[in-house]
Amino acid sequence: MDNPRQDEAKEYLEKHKILELFDNITASLVFQRPENPKEFMIQEIKQLKEARTTQMDYPCLFDDSNITSVYGMLDPTKKGFITLTQYKEALTALGCKTFDPCPGGMELDRISQDTFTREAKMGLKRSSATVAPL
Repeated sequence: MDNPRQDEAKEYLEKHKILELFDNITASLVFQRPENPKEFMIQEIKQLKEARTTQMDYPCLFDDSNITSVYGMLDPTKKGFITLTQYKEALTALGCKTFDPCPGGMELDRISQDTFTREAKMGLKRSSATVAPL
C-alpha cells in the first residue's frame, strides 16, 4: 500500500532533481577530493545555479578529451565508426540518461565520432543540469 507522505516526498525530490544533484556532487567530491568538501559543495551549487541562468558551463566530470578517448577505445582500428550497440552502451556508461536512440548511421550500424560526440555532450549537459529550471 502506498503511503501518501512517501509519494509526496518522492514527487518533491523528483520535481527539484534533488537525488541527481546529490549524485553529481558526490561524484565530483570523490573525483576531485578537495581539502574543504563543504566549501567545494557550496561552489558546485553556485556553479550549477549560474549555469542554469546562462544555460552554459554545467559542471561535469567529463570533458571533450574524455569523450574522444571513449570513442577511441570503441574504434581502436580507426575505422571511423562504431556500432549502435557500442554507442548506446558507451553513452549509458558515461551517465547520459537521454540521447537519440536512432542516430544517423544506425541503419548501417555505423555511428560516426561526430554523432557520438554531439550526443555525449548533450546527454552529459542534461545529466549535469541538476538544478531545477527557474
